[in-house]
This record gives sequence, structure tokens and C-alpha cells, in this order.
Amino acid sequence: MSRTITLTTDFGTRDGYVGAIKGVIRSIAPDARLLDISHDISHGRIRQASFLLDNIIEFFPAGTIHLVVVDPTVGSRRRALIVEYKDCLLVGPDNGVFETAYRHSGAWSCHELTESRFMLRAVSNSFHGRDIFAPAAAHLALGVSPGEFGPPLENPVRQSGPRKKLFGDGRIVGSVIHTDRFGNLITDITAAELDTLGCDYSRLRVSLCGKVIRGISSHYAQAGAGELLALVGGTGRLELAVNLDSAAAVLGTPSPDAEVIVERSHE
Repeated sequence: MSRTITLTTDFGTRDGYVGAIKGVIRSIAPDARLLDISHDISHGRIRQASFLLDNIIEFFPAGTIHLVVVDPTVGSRRRALIVEYKDCLLVGPDNGVFETAYRHSGAWSCHELTESRFMLRAVSNSFHGRDIFAPAAAHLALGVSPGEFGPPLENPVRQSGPRKKLFGDGRIVGSVIHTDRFGNLITDITAAELDTLGCDYSRLRVSLCGKVIRGISSHYAQAGAGELLALVGGTGRLELAVNLDSAAAVLGTPSPDAEVIVERSHE
């Protein structure tokens, strides 16, 4: 039976790195179905890659293998992992990129990827995506058990992000985790967390980069063309957008992990 392997990297598509990964997988598991999630993760942005994985994983069938290579410490002593999470498999570096699994206690198990027979014969210090992770994903697609790749590992690196969310006094302090191609700024603040503020969305105030938005909209067109708004988007998280324009551009391209504050309005 053919298995689906998804690919998420920060490699871009200009240099052929993704093509090399696909070539390795095809040479080992020619029937595997390869699906690109994104190769436009900002360089080394582990938190962004984790967000994208979290955003898509539930929409894939049981048995899917998710290969994630955002690996700023490639070649160092950081470990390589295979994670069993619910009904799928995750392959990638031990740097917190699989935080989406680790948040669910009892739903995951992990093995360190150490067996050289499941790697390419020559392993470079700078391209583990091709030489270690791609072969592992391909062998998993052929039915090799995760336990055959190496010993169990109970302490994978956890990722809290550069800024932890703060709650209290009728406010939430979060941060931007992703900017999509429309220029929408997606935050780490969920709809469930907004509900803990205990008031109608129209009475909430959102602040970012010195701009204040009063009220959270239900859809983009609720604001006029070119107007800044806040809403809960398709990811279930608060995002800042501009109707028919780019919020990132309007706000001067906020830095990664820019602070976002949501609070009850007293006006």
C-alpha cells in the first residue's frame, strides 16, 4: 500500500534541495505519494514550522508520514527523531518542531534515529534532510517499524517559543507566529483563550506595533477596503488583516514573534 509523505522545509524551491529529498524518497519507496506543505518557512523558524504542522495534521489520513526539516543546528549534536503521534508519524530534528505532538500527554512516543542502515551511505554535516530524514521517511513508508530506527527517547526538546503567553487582569499577551501570503499576521492566541476574557468580541481591544483595533470582526469584509481588522481565522487563532491588502505591509512588516495584546475595553 502506498503511503503519503508530506514535506515541510525552509529550503525554498530555487536551489534543488527539495528535489534532492524527493529523489531520495522515490529511489527507496517509489510508490510513496509526496505532498508539499510549504518550503517557504522563514529560515530557521522552528516555531513557524510547528504552527504549520499543527494547522494541517488533522486533515490527513491515518498513516501519513510528516517530514519536517527546519534545522538551524544541523551538523551539531542535536538528535534526529521519529515520533509516533496518534495515527501518524513525524520525522525531523529534535529541536521542538514537533511541539504539536508533545502538548498531548500520552498521545505520542518517540525514537531516536541512529541506525545507519536507514541513512544514505555518505552523510554530510549540512544536509541531514537529504541524507538522514528523507531515507527514514521512505523506509517508514515501506513499513519499517519506528522501533527499528533506534532506541526510545522520552525527553525530546520542548519548544516554548521566544515568548510565553501571559494571562491576567483581563488581558492576554501573545505574539505573531506566522505571516501568510496575503500578509495576514496569525498569532498564537486561540479562540478558546479569547473566550476566557469573558466578554463579547466587540468589546475587546487588540494592539500590535502601536496600532489599536477596537473589536474583533467575524470576516474580512466587515472592514472597509484598506482598513485594519482583527478576526479569528481558519486556523482558529486570532489574526490581524487588512481588507484587500496586506497587514504586514501596513504595519511595516513586524518582526517575527512581535507582541500582540488583547484586553477588555473599558470605553
